[in-house]
Order: sequence, then structure tokens, then C-alpha cells
Amino acid sequence: MVLRIASVVLYLLTIAAAYGGRINPEYFAYSSCLTLALPYLAIATVAVTVIWFCFGKIFTGGLGVLSLIASWGPVTTAVPLHSSSAPEDEKRTFTLLTYNILHGIDQMQHRSDSIGMVSQKGNPAIEFIIHSGADIVNIQEMADINDENEIPNISDYLDTIRKIYPYRIENTATDRKVLSKFPVTLVRNTSWYNIYKIRTPWGGLNLINMHIPSYSLNNNERQVVKEIVSIKRSEEGIKELKGSVMEKLNEAFKFRAQVVKDLKKTIESISGPLIVAGDFNDVPESYAYRLVRSSGLEDAYVQTSFGPAITYNQHGFLFHLDQVFYRPDPLKALSVTKGRIKSSDHYPLTAKFEWLR
Repeated sequence: MVLRIASVVLYLLTIAAAYGGRINPEYFAYSSCLTLALPYLAIATVAVTVIWFCFGKIFTGGLGVLSLIASWGPVTTAVPLHSSSAPEDEKRTFTLLTYNILHGIDQMQHRSDSIGMVSQKGNPAIEFIIHSGADIVNIQEMADINDENEIPNISDYLDTIRKIYPYRIENTATDRKVLSKFPVTLVRNTSWYNIYKIRTPWGGLNLINMHIPSYSLNNNERQVVKEIVSIKRSEEGIKELKGSVMEKLNEAFKFRAQVVKDLKKTIESISGPLIVAGDFNDVPESYAYRLVRSSGLEDAYVQTSFGPAITYNQHGFLFHLDQVFYRPDPLKALSVTKGRIKSSDHYPLTAKFEWLR
């Protein structure tokens, strides 16, 4: 009976997480926290449902099936069931790499020396970009590509970067940069996203490079969440979670909703082919995510991939925070590939598109 009750609670949480993104966090932010866990709740529901059926408990297993049917749309966004596809014409394809490089600081190496300066050999993040083969590189957390003090050892790579990417937007007004094999111009700077126009061989492409605010948790608060997830110090952690951690999460969700409302207006004001990519700092089916999608954009990962994605790799926060949205027709997403490099706290995503007409 206890196991059945626990299973029903899991089923209800899955449904609540699936539809939590329908609720504006400016009015009620707690549902947004639950949506963060949607992929894991859905996978757990599938596993528990199968186990009940294996033991011949048709009614309890059937409730699991009903909960999955009830939340099927949102669940298949968080855990997509698609695959990559081949282009109709390879000559009309291009790739876009989006990558929060954490200022090129390699977290896998020693972070600082005795006087507080970053000390590392080479620059794995920059090397990844150079060898990616991407036609367009969409970068976050890079203030100045020429600054050795910000990006360790960048001078060793500048000549190569300039050769591969003759077109660059290197303004230091924001931490967002674009490197391109095609001519590119900056259309507009804002606090949380930049708009570019890229002249491809098939026509003009609009690109929005976004870096939306994070949850702003400090190391102690991140550790609280991590220990709750790993069942360490859970009782004390939950009390803390209800305090400063939850307060920060709620404020972040509310602020992100305001930022994305402005982003949505911008998207709807731009005509023609469009890609919106970058560090979204929110997950599929969240309120902010759904707001962007409601402007007529598709999610390249959802359209081309199978299973959930994890694009953030620190603090035990295994979330899909980096997104690639696009306006279909004439663009078609063919694949999205995640790089396995852990130099930054975000994984890079490479999306391949075909220009249909």
C-alpha cells in the first residue's frame, strides 16, 4: 500500500511538472521549480509503471500509463523521441555552434595561482571552437576575444581564429560574440541578447545570441540542492531550500519571465529566417521556454534528438539549459550534437540546418 501511494504521488508530480510551465512565475513560481525535474520524473514514472506491470499489478501500472498519456505533450518535449535526418541537398547546409565558454577558463585545470590569476595550459574551449568546423559560432561569457587577462592564452589562437572566421563581432559591450564564415553585422545590443544579420549563400539569416540570467545561487546554496538530491543532510537542506534558495529561485523565474516577454516581442518583430540560440538558463517546458516557442519557433533539439539532454555540468545540476530555437521554412533542423568537453560549466551544442529554398 505504501509503494502504491508513493507511485501515485510520483504520477501526480509528473503531471504537475509537465504543466508547471503553463503558470506565470510572476504569480506563482513554485510550479517552475517542479518543471526543472520533469525529465527525471517522467523517466521514473515509466520505470515504476513497467515494474508494476511486471508484478501483475495492472491497476497501479495502468494509473502510470494514464499519467503519461495526460502529460505526453510536455514529456516528449523534455524527453524527445525523434532522430537526426539527412539533408535533401548537402550543399545547402550549415552548422551553428552555441557555447558558453566561461571566459575560456578551463575548470578541469588548476583555476588560480597564489596571486589570484588564472593559470592553465592552452585553452580547450577555444581549441574546440577552432576544430568544430562550425560555420557560425555563437559564444556567451566572452567579453573581449583579444584580452589575454580574460581568456587564458588567447593570443596563441587569434591568428587561427581570424583565418577560419574572417567575419567577427568583437564588440566588448556585452559578453556575447559571434564568429562567422559568412559576412555578419550587429543589428542591436540589449542587456540579455544581441541581434545579428548574417549573409549566407542562400539569403539573409537573423541570429539572436542570448544569455539570460541564471539562478544566482552561491556555492553554499548550490551545495544544499546537491545534497538534497543525493539524500545527504536532506532534512536540514529542505529547511534551507524553503528559505534563501527558494527565494532566489522564485526571483530568478520571475525576472526571466520579464526578460523573455521582451525577447518574444523582438522575435515577432523580425521577419524571415531566424535562429535564437544560447545560454537560456531554463529548461524545456518552462514558462520562459514556452513563451519563446509561442512566437512560432521550433526547438532544434526536440525535432532531431532522442532522450533528454544535459548541457550544464556543475554542482549536480543536470539540466538542459542551452537552447537552439529556429523559425521553420526555409530552415530545417537536421541534427543537434552535444560536445563532451568539460572545460566550461556548459557543454557546447552544434546544430546542423538545411536551407530548403
